[in-house]
Parts: sequence; structure tokens; C-alpha cells
Amino acid sequence: MNRPAIMGIVNVTPDSFSGDGQLGDAAVAAAQRLVDAGVDVLDIGAESTRPNGVALGSDAEWARLAPVLSALAGQPWRSRVQLSVDTRHADTAARALALGVDTINDVTGLGDPGMLDVLRAQPCDVVVMHALSVPVDPAQTLPPDCDVVQEVLRWKAAVTAAAAAAGLDPARLLYDPGIGFGKTAAQSLRLMLQASALVDSGGRWLFGHSRKSFLKLFTAADAAQRDDLTLAFSAQLASAGVQVLRVHAVARHVALFAQLAR
Repeated sequence: MNRPAIMGIVNVTPDSFSGDGQLGDAAVAAAQRLVDAGVDVLDIGAESTRPNGVALGSDAEWARLAPVLSALAGQPWRSRVQLSVDTRHADTAARALALGVDTINDVTGLGDPGMLDVLRAQPCDVVVMHALSVPVDPAQTLPPDCDVVQEVLRWKAAVTAAAAAAGLDPARLLYDPGIGFGKTAAQSLRLMLQASALVDSGGRWLFGHSRKSFLKLFTAADAAQRDDLTLAFSAQLASAGVQVLRVHAVARHVALFAQLAR
């Protein structure tokens, strides 16, 4: 089993669903703790996409991101830890790339018409996510009888074609099936359990399953108390060949995969 890259979550927001959002210097310190824990990628976002989250414009989003990215961009560990910015706004992506970030994590899957124009001129990686609405609208989900795996594969083909037609090399894409975004808990679970079918379709895959609401199928614990279940699913995803795991509990994931490698 190949060890997946660990993408650590840095929520620069006061309304994160998992209760770990921090602003300014506190967010910088949180990022440093993830680096010390052995993270491979820091994913930094300033707009909560949780159910009923407050949507931000690009200027308000950048006001939160700018001081954090500026503080992290010149750190000595930048040669070994990549920076990703979680945004759906083309203007924010352009500003972040100007500071040298490595990846744009677009939760709308290139939904902003200007995003392709920004990304085409840059060499960065691009995460595209399947979603029906951002922020999440709990009332908007795929039909219960939908084959969610085939739906995500159809979406993957469409977003790949759109990127290629716009001059963006599809090899730069990472595909995120959008656990919890427009899916019922059962549909999210099916995507988790059939991750190998997605991986076998080709390309690089990123799963953001950490502490998500589908885990309520197994526990009544609050989001911050769902790390044990997250770890169990992370091991399953790694066995399926998923290349990147976006998680909160970085140190525990690093320890898990070190143990599995023995």
C-alpha cells in the first residue's frame, strides 16, 4: 500500500463545521503545528462551506487569507510542504498564486468562469470537486436512487473535457468526489467504500472525508470527536489507492501510515 499524501486543513474562518477555525496569528500557529506533525500539504481556506455557511466575496475572503499566506510563504519548510488555497473565487486564486501557492482547491470544480483563465497561465495543481451547491444546502442532494459512483465518473469526464478545451492540462487535475456535498449520508458512504472504482478510472484522487456528517451513520459524537472513524476510513482509502487525504488530525494520520508501513 502506497502512503497517500496528507493534506492538513487550516480553516481561517470563525464558522468551521468542526470547530477548529482560527484567524490571523492563531491560524499561522495552527499551520505550524501541522507542519511539525509531518503534513505534506497545507490546505488553507477562509470561507466555510459547511451546511448553511456564510458565503464570502473574494475581497472579504482575501482579507482573511492574505496575512496568513504572507506569513507562511517565506517559512524554511516551504521546500518540503506545499501550500494549497481552498477557494471558489478566481480573484482569490490569482492573488494566492502571486504569493507562490502550489495548488488551488476549487470546491466548485471550475464553476467560476474566470477560474480557468487564471489557472491556465499558472503551473499549479488544481483540485476540482463534485458539488451541487457551495456552501452546502442540506436540502439539495442527488436523487436517492442515483448511482453516485457513475454520477461522479460522468462529472469527472465532463470537467476533464472542459479543462482540456480551455487549454488546462488535465494531468494537473486532482479529483475530489465531494463527500457530503450534495449527497446523502448513504451516497457518501458508497463513494468511500467504492473508492477503488474511482481510482481505477485514472487520474489523481483526493478525498475530504475527515469528521464529515456521513460518519453519523456510525456515531452520535460531535464532529471533533470523529477522528477514530476518520482514521479507519483513511486506511481503507489508502488501500484503494487514493493519492491524497484531506484531514484534520494530521499527527494521527502520519502515525497510522508509519505503523502500516512496518
